[in-house]
Amino acid sequence: MKNTYTILLMSSNQDSVRQLSIKRWFALCLGLILCLLFFWIINMATSGVKYGLRYKAELQGEIASRAELENTIKQYEKEIQGIHKELQGVRKMAQMVRRVLGIDSEQGILGQGGGDASPQEVNNYESTSSFIEVRPASTSITADSTDGSLINRIVEIKREFTPIYEHVKNNEKTELARPWILPILAPMEDETPSYWFSSGFGHRSHPLTGRPQFHNGLDIAASTGTPVIATADGVIEEIRKDPSLGNMIQIAHTDSQMRTLYGHLKNYADGLQVGTEVKRREVIGYVGNSGRSTGTHLHYGVYADDKWQNPKNFILDHSPP
Repeated sequence: MKNTYTILLMSSNQDSVRQLSIKRWFALCLGLILCLLFFWIINMATSGVKYGLRYKAELQGEIASRAELENTIKQYEKEIQGIHKELQGVRKMAQMVRRVLGIDSEQGILGQGGGDASPQEVNNYESTSSFIEVRPASTSITADSTDGSLINRIVEIKREFTPIYEHVKNNEKTELARPWILPILAPMEDETPSYWFSSGFGHRSHPLTGRPQFHNGLDIAASTGTPVIATADGVIEEIRKDPSLGNMIQIAHTDSQMRTLYGHLKNYADGLQVGTEVKRREVIGYVGNSGRSTGTHLHYGVYADDKWQNPKNFILDHSPP
């Protein structure tokens, strides 16, 4: 067996011939290298084609997913617009109800305002009856509700709220004449009321004589000069100095057939006299200590159905118990 391969190389003019000898092992190695190079090129080409096809498929999937996402976003945007529209309707109704009930967000809830007076220790009287019970809403709205979309839930709530709105709207004059709010613009400090109910409605021992007495109002202790406000629309029926209640005002709320009484005032608001019309939240005087009193406070009374009522039952929201 030959160990070398002979290769004849002829020049272009065929006048001379050269002889080239290549060892067999070198030729085999060279052939093997060429084969490996060939298969590597084929493999790279195949891999490139597969990668290109996979990339194309992924790109198409991404395009489809993006289109689906855009459609979903458009649907959500449309639903959100519907939600905003429904909420605006509910908000307008709520604003009307707040106005009738005397709820003013700028001055606080139900007559509670802002100021710098300091809170004091409380001496509370616990009411034995309750005319109005205020509870937090028990219905919650979640985006993953199983009984319909969020907008359907809002529409449902709006439908439930509509009769209340219609009632208040149709009876606005009467409702504005009902005393539903705290009769003072009470300052707040660190979300703590600066007033307290120093003596409640009902039987008690008189603070001066110690004798049993039926107290026909609610005593609200507050700083001297705290504004006292009308709790409903009405007309000044009495404005005078009483031996017991001191500087007092009584307002007749004709449309609701009720009366409210404000006693122990320091002084009255300017321009008030018998026959003056007042609106809910209008300042009518200031907390004082006039008359027979052991300290600065407001005596607040509510008269309805031919008798004095517990004023606490006509204050929709208050912090002291």
